[in-house]
Amino acid sequence: MDKNITHITVGRLLPLVLILMLCIILVIGLNFRSLVLSSMQERAFSIAEIAKAGLTAHMKSGLMSKRAYFLHEIASAPHVKSLTIIRSDEVCEQFGECIVGEKMVDDSLRAIMNSKKPYVTMSDWDQKATIRAIVPYIATSKGNLNCLMCHHVAENTVLGAIDIELDVTEYRNKAWMYLLIVFGVIGFFSIMIALNMSHVIEQFIRKPLLRLIQLAKTVFFQTDSKEHGTFESKEFNEVANQFIQLGKELKDRDLRIEQTTAKFHSLNSEIDTTLKETLFAMGEAEEARSKETRRHTLRVVEYSRLFATLCGIKEHDIDLLVTAAPLHDIGKIGIPDSILLKVGPLNDEERMIMKTHSQLGYDILKHSEREVLQAAATIALEHHERWDGFGYPKGLKGENIHIFGRIVSMADVFDALSTKRVYKEAWPLEKVRAYFKEESGKSFDPHLCDLLNENFYRFEALYMQYYKNM
Repeated sequence: MDKNITHITVGRLLPLVLILMLCIILVIGLNFRSLVLSSMQERAFSIAEIAKAGLTAHMKSGLMSKRAYFLHEIASAPHVKSLTIIRSDEVCEQFGECIVGEKMVDDSLRAIMNSKKPYVTMSDWDQKATIRAIVPYIATSKGNLNCLMCHHVAENTVLGAIDIELDVTEYRNKAWMYLLIVFGVIGFFSIMIALNMSHVIEQFIRKPLLRLIQLAKTVFFQTDSKEHGTFESKEFNEVANQFIQLGKELKDRDLRIEQTTAKFHSLNSEIDTTLKETLFAMGEAEEARSKETRRHTLRVVEYSRLFATLCGIKEHDIDLLVTAAPLHDIGKIGIPDSILLKVGPLNDEERMIMKTHSQLGYDILKHSEREVLQAAATIALEHHERWDGFGYPKGLKGENIHIFGRIVSMADVFDALSTKRVYKEAWPLEKVRAYFKEESGKSFDPHLCDLLNENFYRFEALYMQYYKNM
């Protein structure tokens, strides 16, 4: 299913917006978690420092036996889940056993204490979120607090550590709430961006494009166009104006082409008419010289037209045939008058000379490249060929004889037999009909002979029409 430009654009950009939104939320979430961890870590460090300072004060004032109460109070502070004093081996050797709230160092803690750096872990995926900090405190003789005055250890010896665990569930929940708020805000604006993008594309791109397409169709199909209106963007207005200008230019060009074509058709029609008249006049001139029966050329043309129509020949070819047919005997202009005009029968030598008129006619016409004259050359050459192959000048047989030659041959003979000549009287039409039946498949195309026999009344009508006007 085809999608419009709005769906495609939003579909392509929306995943990118969603990915960007997720990246922003991830960065914010990680930063927020880091901020909470840092804040709770500082809180744990602050409580550890307070515990350390309090223990030091108790030691200096000789109240170490009361330190359990102090540690209990600190452990009761808000968000403090547990508070334990870890005593090093050195402190235990010097001061004895631990009290409540204190414990001796074990192997798991010794590595942390030996690093002399605070150790912090956070568990924020359980139902209760906690942060645990183990803060070593190190003996030093520097500053106002000289640990070595009470502790018999070397400089930088780890005296112990404050192991404190804070409940940060409240902070974790607030972080999630703020994160959800951020997610909602970003999601809302993402939806608004997508909707706005869809509106902008629909209003300023897709709809103007559809209007431009409609305008283009109007211009190119040259239909009556309504005012296209004003587009919101300068670019679309410029394209629309160019379409309109192009439409005007196309109309002007088409008008010029139409006028030129009309003139060309008029000139071509005039040329064709002149050519047809010229060819017909040439045929009649040859007819007059040969002293053929009056209007022989016209009747051959009309008989040929009827034969071609009955054969189902294309209209163009029929027009070509009837235009070229008047020149079927044009080669007789090369036959001496002594032979052409002889009243009596021709001897063998004269008959051979007379037969050359087919080749002479072809040689006269064959050099032209015009289709009608090429057709006339073919007719002149082949209209004395016979279906059985005993005709002249090539002895062509059957369908090797062009259909134009076969048609003009029958039209010429039909007129010759049915009209009076200097050497014979006109045959009755029934005798002519019988002759073509007899010569079917011999002198003439049997299919044309069948058409003549089946439609003889039409040929008879043509004969009567033109015979009366002789």
